[in-house]
Amino acid sequence: MTVLPTKVLRGALWMMGSTASWSCMAAIARNFSGEIHTFEIVFFRSLFGSFFLLPWFLSVGFNGLRTKRIGMHMVRGFLGLLVIYVLFTAIALAPLGEVAAIIATRPIIASIGAIIILKEIASGRRWTATFLGFIGALLILRPGFSEMNLGVLLALISAVLMAGLTIVIKSLARTENPDTIVVWQMVIFTPCSLIPAFFVWETPNFGQFILLASTGLFGTITQRCLTRAYSAADATAVLPFDFTRLVFSAFLGLILFNEFPDLFTWLGGLLIIVGVLWMTRKGNKHPPFNPGKKLSNKLL
Repeated sequence: MTVLPTKVLRGALWMMGSTASWSCMAAIARNFSGEIHTFEIVFFRSLFGSFFLLPWFLSVGFNGLRTKRIGMHMVRGFLGLLVIYVLFTAIALAPLGEVAAIIATRPIIASIGAIIILKEIASGRRWTATFLGFIGALLILRPGFSEMNLGVLLALISAVLMAGLTIVIKSLARTENPDTIVVWQMVIFTPCSLIPAFFVWETPNFGQFILLASTGLFGTITQRCLTRAYSAADATAVLPFDFTRLVFSAFLGLILFNEFPDLFTWLGGLLIIVGVLWMTRKGNKHPPFNPGKKLSNKLL
């Protein structure tokens, strides 16, 4: 039996912690569908995300904000905010499991971006992985065979945006403390998300307020686990464990909303993860895309 190296195991556990927390946050956001506008949900997620970081911030003071890469933090913040707007809208319109399955295409999309933007060598293995991911996405979307769900399409757009975000996070993780990355994210998220929320504001009741506050908690845990996963091991080693997002989301969708991914979604998700595993398999003559290795200087 093959035993994972300690660094890879640590990174895998952090990644699964991130996907489990993300699934909880997504379930809460879906619960508010039709009750509270996405803009307001995003604001509360950002506000309380900042609140749950206060203990750490008070212990380190303003040294926790010290960075020489403010530009990259700004890119990470604004891109992350766009991702969460699109993602929360998708969650409100589509079952959790389907959204999670589509988001699993992120590593493959990032690899395609490396080929097109960074002119990396496109090996046969990478193209095979891309083909499998494409077929998997088609099985979930099933254009022409089932009614097209706008939420699933938005999930695909968010996956593309998240692929770009993965590149930025990995680049920052090479030089920045994981907590510093998350704190700067909240510094940008909170004031910027307040502006659109102001125009759709509805004061939540006590129960809604508690749930909205918990989105900040789960969102913070998601990001802290994610940055630690990328710091613990190479992205190609930990990204396959992102597939647990589908498992956690399917479970919560069944328990909370009586929805469960159909056979096509599971088959599509399986093809996507097989493609990711094939792409990141050791022994590839052309190393798989390593977010950050080439971008650490190019994005400054």
